[in-house]
Amino acid sequence: MSSEETTQSGGLADIFLNPSATLSKWYVAVGAWGLVLAVLNMMGQIHPTYRVSWGGLLTFEALADAFGNKDDAPFFVIGDGVFIAACLALLGLGLRSLNDQTEDGLAGFARSLVLNDTWPALVGSKGGLMRAVGAWCLLLGFGFYIAYGVMYTGWIDVGVYSVSITLVAFGFALNAASRAPPGDETVM
Repeated sequence: MSSEETTQSGGLADIFLNPSATLSKWYVAVGAWGLVLAVLNMMGQIHPTYRVSWGGLLTFEALADAFGNKDDAPFFVIGDGVFIAACLALLGLGLRSLNDQTEDGLAGFARSLVLNDTWPALVGSKGGLMRAVGAWCLLLGFGFYIAYGVMYTGWIDVGVYSVSITLVAFGFALNAASRAPPGDETVM
């Protein structure tokens, strides 16, 4: 590096502690999802017969068993507190960053989740077929996960995750592809 060049980043820690808008949205999503799962776990509603030990689950049972019988499990253990603190930290970092980077702050971010050009594609052709299929994949993926979780207390079921994440991933990908600029006509 020449003496004229200076770096503006503080390294890897700066990337994670001062996330971009995209990473902030992931922080908010993962943090909120984790908090919901933690509350459901403490209430005994995360699985029909199990209670999750977050310390065991996230360390691949190095610290504790990942699952225990929910009938004799205490309401709150230290692992729940650590998991909740980690989720709150992610949520807080994401919300702080979005408040600083979004035009109208957190209100603008919350508004953009509902009022955008993805959801109208569910019923209209504006945005093209890819955006419409992407919107339907997102709706079906999130809807399936929530409906199955509510009906069968299967919030941590691997099969439900595999169906949901496939639909959600295709939804995000098709939605992004519908916004890509047109390519070179000679390529195809």
